[in-house]
Amino acid sequence: MIKPILTVENLTVTFETKYGKAVAVNDISFTLKKGEKLGLVGESGSGKSVTSKSILRLLQSPPAKVEGKIILGDTNLLDISEKEMRSYRGNKVTMIFQEPMVSLNPLFTIGDQLSEVINLHQKCSKKQCHQRVVDMLRTVGIPSPETRFKQYPFELSGGMRQRVMIAMALLCNPEVLIADEPTTALDVTIQAQIMDLLRKLNSDFNVSIILITHDLGVVAEMVDTVAVMYAGSIVEKASVREIFCDPKHPYTQGLLKSIPTMKNVEGDLETIEGNVPSIYKLPSGCAFNNRCKYKKSICTQEIPPTTVNGERWIKCWKCTDRWG
Repeated sequence: MIKPILTVENLTVTFETKYGKAVAVNDISFTLKKGEKLGLVGESGSGKSVTSKSILRLLQSPPAKVEGKIILGDTNLLDISEKEMRSYRGNKVTMIFQEPMVSLNPLFTIGDQLSEVINLHQKCSKKQCHQRVVDMLRTVGIPSPETRFKQYPFELSGGMRQRVMIAMALLCNPEVLIADEPTTALDVTIQAQIMDLLRKLNSDFNVSIILITHDLGVVAEMVDTVAVMYAGSIVEKASVREIFCDPKHPYTQGLLKSIPTMKNVEGDLETIEGNVPSIYKLPSGCAFNNRCKYKKSICTQEIPPTTVNGERWIKCWKCTDRWG
């Protein structure tokens, strides 16, 4: 059996606030194999971005409290010092953030900012560093990389800036790349180009990718495995084909039915009734019980176990022997 490159075990993230204790991520587990593309999907507030920031240890503590295990290779990232973590962050595991204009410093050139990444983690001469940056800009499809090297972020388009962020993430040959809504602020044409680029880089460099998105269309064409999150928990995890062809969890079914297709071009799309529960006060039992059309008394009394069938995980009473 192939050993995962990344293992997340029983990850729980809580925040102490003036309104009380907020449970942003609630006891989730998953693995990521070498070269695998995993999609984390769900509504806004489901815990996707908090999960990714926990992996890179980007959450300030306090108010955040991160519990569980995040094992990269043989190292539990939650057990090492911040100084040791800096040797992993941006080197072994790295991230593409949602908005490149916010992530890039407007006061420094593209070349300076990318060179800094190399200088932080690896030793090389100024000439070698310059050449590596130019080569990587060319690899991610940026034309005239020598010219772009000297330019500032505001001189580039949104799509170009996102390519710069991808180049920055790949400069040190990471083992895991986390892409947090990488196409949110881009038009559909540029979105397709960025997705094509990520697929190519995954194929060429064999880098493992965690794609965080609420766009199921992007998920369908990009990833191998899908983990569906709701109210901080993973409610279903399966191959992308199983998720789209045979969804088991009522929440997954509701998400897919809310997408326009060639079969439902007329009339209103289906919706999931009710609201996402507050992370300050999750309901007893299954967190989805207030919106589920299959709800029984057991759903409001006990948290459902995770049913495992090979690579497929489902957290729903409907998929257990106790459903009746």
